[in-house]
Amino acid sequence: MPDLSRYDPDRVFSSLHRSDFTVHTNSIGRTIAIVIPWFGKDLKGGAEQQAWQMATRLAARGHGVEVLTTCGRSFQDHWAENHYPEGVSREDGLVIRRFALRRSSFHDFNALNGHLLRLDRDMLKPGVSPVPGNASEVFASDSVNAQGLLNHLRGQGQNYAAVVFLPYLYGPILNGLPLVAERAFLMPCLHDEAYAYLPQVERIFRKARGILYLSAGEQALAERLYGPGIVSKGVLVGAGVELVAPHAGSDTNRILDQAGEAFVLCLGRRDPHKNTDFLVRAHQAYRSRHPESRLRLVLAGPGDRSYDDRERGVVDLGLVSEEDKAVLLAKCRALFHPSENESYSRVIMEAWFSERPVAAHGRCLATATVVRRSGGGWLAETLDQWVDLFATVEQASEDELSSLGRLGQAYAREHASWERVVDRYEQALGLIPTSAPAPEPPETSRVEVRSSGRSVHQIVAGFRLGDAISNYARAIREQLLARGLASEIYLPGQHLDSAAQHLAHPFQDGCIKPGDGLIYHHSIGSDLTPFAATHNGPKCLIYHNITPAHFYTPYSDARVSLLEGGRTELGLLAAKFSLSVGVSAYNAQELALAGFHDPGVLPLIVDPAQWNNSPGPTLMARFQDGRTNILFVGRLAPNKRQDQLIRAFAAYRTLDPFARLILAGGYDLADPYYVSLTWMVDKFGLGNNVVFLGSISDSSLQSCYRTAHLFWSMSEHEGFGVPLIEAMWFNIPVLALASSAVPETMGGAGALIHRVESYSRLAALAHVLIRDEQVRQRVIQSQRERREAFVAERFHDRFQRVLDRMGLG
Repeated sequence: MPDLSRYDPDRVFSSLHRSDFTVHTNSIGRTIAIVIPWFGKDLKGGAEQQAWQMATRLAARGHGVEVLTTCGRSFQDHWAENHYPEGVSREDGLVIRRFALRRSSFHDFNALNGHLLRLDRDMLKPGVSPVPGNASEVFASDSVNAQGLLNHLRGQGQNYAAVVFLPYLYGPILNGLPLVAERAFLMPCLHDEAYAYLPQVERIFRKARGILYLSAGEQALAERLYGPGIVSKGVLVGAGVELVAPHAGSDTNRILDQAGEAFVLCLGRRDPHKNTDFLVRAHQAYRSRHPESRLRLVLAGPGDRSYDDRERGVVDLGLVSEEDKAVLLAKCRALFHPSENESYSRVIMEAWFSERPVAAHGRCLATATVVRRSGGGWLAETLDQWVDLFATVEQASEDELSSLGRLGQAYAREHASWERVVDRYEQALGLIPTSAPAPEPPETSRVEVRSSGRSVHQIVAGFRLGDAISNYARAIREQLLARGLASEIYLPGQHLDSAAQHLAHPFQDGCIKPGDGLIYHHSIGSDLTPFAATHNGPKCLIYHNITPAHFYTPYSDARVSLLEGGRTELGLLAAKFSLSVGVSAYNAQELALAGFHDPGVLPLIVDPAQWNNSPGPTLMARFQDGRTNILFVGRLAPNKRQDQLIRAFAAYRTLDPFARLILAGGYDLADPYYVSLTWMVDKFGLGNNVVFLGSISDSSLQSCYRTAHLFWSMSEHEGFGVPLIEAMWFNIPVLALASSAVPETMGGAGALIHRVESYSRLAALAHVLIRDEQVRQRVIQSQRERREAFVAERFHDRFQRVLDRMGLG
């Protein structure tokens, strides 16, 4: 960002005029707005080029497009200087509304910005603000500020079909998006930099209705920074790229004479923050090690200093025309892109369209991901690795280079073709041809109810926010309401969490009438079980699971009777419910053994949107201290086998002495099993390495998932295993005992243990899952595919079949 400390506010352009700031009535409901701090056809910034191309191409397809921007000229100019007059203009099919910038000295902003720029990336921790207290508020309040733009969004924003905000880090975006959150789409152009860790930035990712990503790497970065709560809102739209071919008669030899016969090209801003200095050092090191080499490094792009050193093979051309850029791309041996901070690289796609291979920095998710997926080049991180790449490029044949370039070209045609990109914009934004009215965007918190006069209610044993069965009941209620059925959730009053009183109700006589539909969630029963059994009306029992009738003590293999009364009750209910389902095939089989007729399967929904809130900052900071975090989530109980997990963890510490085992789940201090576990911890000398968190809040639980390196379960009985799916959504490798419903839930994903033969071998497997990046990523990819089986969209058809069997279809 430019230094604003010496700006004279008296230079503000004063002869401004106003225009009508009302959205034209002939475009209401069909017009989209694009909000960006600076806008213009000739601006060279990546976000500005993206905004121009997106806006003009959507307009060319017949959509109404208004650009809401400031009177400032560019990022490089002062952020309070009004270069353009305020008001409305029209250009290339667009309506452009400019709003005056506020006069400001930027004193506080410059101080904060300077601190953020000095932070090393290794010091940044997701979920932890990089500045203390409320200092981050200055970033939103004192940067680019155009109050008229915010007033326009506040007064007219509801008239747009969609409002697209880009990029993520300036005042109009941070302050404007929350004003129209129900129709806001964020195109973040996200970089892994200190700004991205500010709470104000996290807020807009959570509030946006949708997030439009330019690259798969950018999407992966956003999910790493803000967690799975934003996953369902994200759409990979890509970004279109076009090369301007030299026109007939162009003097292409002029630029090539300067570049030389054999050269590596680096395009983009020439700046230490883009690693230009680093790449020049790598080239100089290569030339010093290979003095016979004639391979040049050619730099082209804007910048404040020149790196030109022709004698040592560095050619700095500065900013070149689009035609000259196309010539350089066509004739270079490869494009080198050393920047670590990119959300998307247009020049990589341009190189691939020119059939040239590329090299990208391995620490930049956005560029490294596309190179890795396409196979269209190489990755490097250290200076020596970049030096080796210069040797690879110089020694490679033209056929070898073109072969890599063609792999990249195939990827670019899919992800950087404007026709396909605009198709994805239209789909993501819900746009339709202008001849028909666009639908009103739905509010995320509202379920449309089309009353049919019928009721289907649910009974649960308890209800609290974040609980798996409670979330499941809420999802079922939304399904029932969407089908026009009245529906409430009831439970014994003493088991209702006070924070959830708006979602469920204490059961009272008459609240469920004879003839109403009833869905009864059964595990170990409750005071309402007799009512459910005798209810006269269409009904279905959903069976979650009962802890098995035995468990192993930590001292012996003796089997101890447990909850036989619960199993007897389940058998008695079989005669009372003609329709039943288990949340897994494992549970459905148990229903069949208890005497239920033809039980079905209706899996739980594990919706990542439930985590679209901030994690607990205390645990986020505590568990990002450089130590390895191994996590298990579940109450402390003998069948969960935390005793075996502690033994295995003791073996793991011989490989990773500073590892930490986090046990998140409720327990009673007087429970003999808990006492035995603490005894084991002391016996193995693990006092500072095992953390018993007990029952924790949802935000604290999210912190545990966000910071875990491995989810390790030795549980012998899971009727479904919600924490296994939750771990998958947090991209944590899962290592679990293949017992009860676990293999069914995992569906071939993760890493399953079929028997415990050696704790040292288990520890070695855990170490591989944590430390071997290739194995880790393969496991995580398998889990990404499996977790999709438990989203709401997969639930619809199965639930409809249950309603049909109840006679309510």
